[in-house]
Amino acid sequence: MSEAHATQIISKADFTAQSLTPAPSPSTPLTAPSSVRIQTRLISLTTNTFTYAKLGGNPLLAWWNVWPLPATVSPDTHCRISAWGYSEVVESTVPSLPVGTELFGYQPIGTRVEEIQLIEGNVPGGYDVVLPDDGLRKGLNPIYNRYQVFGDESNESKGLRALFYALWQTGWMLNQHVFAWEGGFKPSHPFGAAGGDGWDAKKADIKGAVVILLAPSGKTGLSFAHELRKGRPKGEQPDKVIGVGSEKSKGFSESTGLFDEVLLYEQVEDIERIAKKGQKIVLVNFAARGQAADTWASALDEKFGEDNVTVLLVGADPSATRPPVLYGKVMDPTSNVYQVHAGLIREKGIANLGSAEAYYNAQNAAWDRFAGDGAIPAIEIKWEKGLEKYKAGWQALADGHYGPETGLVFEL
Repeated sequence: MSEAHATQIISKADFTAQSLTPAPSPSTPLTAPSSVRIQTRLISLTTNTFTYAKLGGNPLLAWWNVWPLPATVSPDTHCRISAWGYSEVVESTVPSLPVGTELFGYQPIGTRVEEIQLIEGNVPGGYDVVLPDDGLRKGLNPIYNRYQVFGDESNESKGLRALFYALWQTGWMLNQHVFAWEGGFKPSHPFGAAGGDGWDAKKADIKGAVVILLAPSGKTGLSFAHELRKGRPKGEQPDKVIGVGSEKSKGFSESTGLFDEVLLYEQVEDIERIAKKGQKIVLVNFAARGQAADTWASALDEKFGEDNVTVLLVGADPSATRPPVLYGKVMDPTSNVYQVHAGLIREKGIANLGSAEAYYNAQNAAWDRFAGDGAIPAIEIKWEKGLEKYKAGWQALADGHYGPETGLVFEL
């Protein structure tokens, strides 16, 4: 394992500035207990990957702090990030993870062999990373420190999981746990275990409501829309699901068939037509451009009253020069504005169900339904091979050459 490999290196100042840097793999035999050496085999590339690159320096996110940099690269100016997909175990001292085992999770972008310590988790086939002494992975949400063995899967199944699984989970959790219904799961606060008890069945109830998704064409927004449509009992459906996005993505969003109507960001005056006085409105911001979230929330509050409007903040435009004013309202207990924290919703859901195994059994059954339903048929998976192709795909996506209708998956 002494041959040189390469890894993607990104400028901290400009995530579009990237290069492939030679990085030798370990050459000594693996002897540390509970350790595996892995090599990335298949990963996805989405705009969410850019979010990891853009915002990864935040110590509360720590996405730049996962894999070691080559000795020739300065940590002051450059970083590495990760992507969702599969790696192969190429050396192991973990008896249950023999050489050849495929691990799904947060993978290094490159062909260099990486070493991590894994212990069996609290769900079948799940493994948790033992945090290293060098400070790497410190501050990461637990989801990024968990790897899963799913057994035999087709390449098509792997590509779909790499592209969607991590983002779909947030949509599923919002539908099932945050907007829970009687006879389903216990309602979970949008900020999960840290949100307190200020989220009850009345707040969770969206039966007959108008649900508006800002930036609906991303995979998290599409997953939430899909779950609203196909993952709820008929009597618990919202009255309308409205998408609000850009002119560029409008046609694609409409083609999914998941929305009653798709509007443009500037069509905020249409709120008078899409909802009635006294009707509950839920506005979910997945990553609206600029200040669109502020504009829509203010207009809805003015027209329908703040008590009738609930705002959930899932993401933000990473290119915006300043965050929406809405984010300042999250800390106000009198507002109906809530920050979504998927990791903490998951922990709350596990606590509500009594075990991680029960939680993941429910989640995996829902994923099988989502995948079996064809996921989002409007998205076509584009397959490429090799790290050079990944680098070119990164640049093409950054330059706007791919729209939401294309899902990029790379075999390394």
